[in-house]
Amino acid sequence: MQSFTPPLVPAYVVLLHTPVTNRNGKLVTTSVTNMDIHDIARSCRTFGIKKYFLVTPIEDQHELVERILAHWRTDHSREYHPDRVEAVSLIRMARNFDEVKTAIAAENEGQHPEVVLTEARPLPNTISYAAYRKELIDRGPKSKPIAIVFGTGWGVSDVFHPEVHRILAPVYGPKDDIERGYKSYNHLSVRSAVAIILDRLFGQ
Repeated sequence: MQSFTPPLVPAYVVLLHTPVTNRNGKLVTTSVTNMDIHDIARSCRTFGIKKYFLVTPIEDQHELVERILAHWRTDHSREYHPDRVEAVSLIRMARNFDEVKTAIAAENEGQHPEVVLTEARPLPNTISYAAYRKELIDRGPKSKPIAIVFGTGWGVSDVFHPEVHRILAPVYGPKDDIERGYKSYNHLSVRSAVAIILDRLFGQ
């Protein structure tokens, strides 16, 4: 399959901590985790993502992330961990998704992004990774930006769906194989899902 350089398609990653659901389907706000900050930032840097937005309305969480990021802005960190510093420099905080859209539009001559939802649940009208990758290639370098949205908790709430333009198919492993005693499993960490999906869309 034809490959392309990710910056030709202005791509952003968004990790929602609200509006998401818990295991009972209740609307909740989840906590930011340290591993999601660092590991997703490294995946974003690897695959040419322009910015990585963490979305939470909780001010204490903003302060926590800013303290973590401040560590990576020191001269010591720049000297001893330049690769990690480069990755976390992509991180931006937002209180809601409107702030994300405004920030992306400001970098793209006023164009708001095409919002691409990732989902572990099978939903109607999803698009495969191969098909969406081909779309991005065909659009060319003047394409409007895209925002690839990931959820925390038990997934992005349906109340977010009016924002969504495209939905990517779930990431599946092998199907059930009764003869070999294997039962399929679909419960990836968001960090793993981000890495897999970015590789499918932008990897060589």
